[in-house]
Amino acid sequence: AYAALNMSLGRFNVYAGVRFESYRSSLESYPSETNFRTRTNTYRYNNALPSLNATYNLTPRMLVRLAYGMSVNRQEFRELSPSTYYDFDMFSTITGNPDLRQAVVQNVDLRYELYPAAGETISIAVFYKHFKNPIEWTYTDAGGSYIYSFQNALSADLYGLELEVKKDLAFMGLRNFSLAFNASWIKSNVHFPSDGIEHDRPMQGQSPYLVNTGLFYQNDKIGFSAAVLYNRIGKRIVGIGR
Repeated sequence: AYAALNMSLGRFNVYAGVRFESYRSSLESYPSETNFRTRTNTYRYNNALPSLNATYNLTPRMLVRLAYGMSVNRQEFRELSPSTYYDFDMFSTITGNPDLRQAVVQNVDLRYELYPAAGETISIAVFYKHFKNPIEWTYTDAGGSYIYSFQNALSADLYGLELEVKKDLAFMGLRNFSLAFNASWIKSNVHFPSDGIEHDRPMQGQSPYLVNTGLFYQNDKIGFSAAVLYNRIGKRIVGIGR
């Protein structure tokens, strides 16, 4: 179910809503390779997910946007199933965790947006995310090979900066050429119980920076288009040692 309200007050525009989701999944499995009595794990969640998008138009082509959203990251079947399978790319065994819980994410970002012309965008944003029970890859050294699985961390915080540019290059004499650029700087930190042996660290799988850019050519008269793309991600943790 979903309900929303859109309000315009001069240069202000506010779009607010809430989404309700009732989720249930059931997993039947064998407790072990020798115990063939089935075990059933049932997962039930009722989530009310609010969202807010508020904009203030400085000029017809320039605005400031404040956005908030709550989302969930639910466990996938392969993350829950205790069955073991072999990953030939990682040369490792992978098994799920039936005790895994869904993650809840709070998202906030403040963004300045400029639209110089049709199809062109320049935006600068600061953002923050809070994770409750984030799901992470873990690994155990099995003596010459690794066994990967999944676990919940207590919580995590993430914040950063983002720059995005979409620009037609005709002003440089390059007709039919356009540039797309997106870059983010990201700082993440996972939190643990005070009596645990782990210390604060970056989130598993989260890069400290991302760069995506592309140079595009499109000629509608001859029906031809081409692109050169570049992507780079910073070093990130593959799995959490246990």
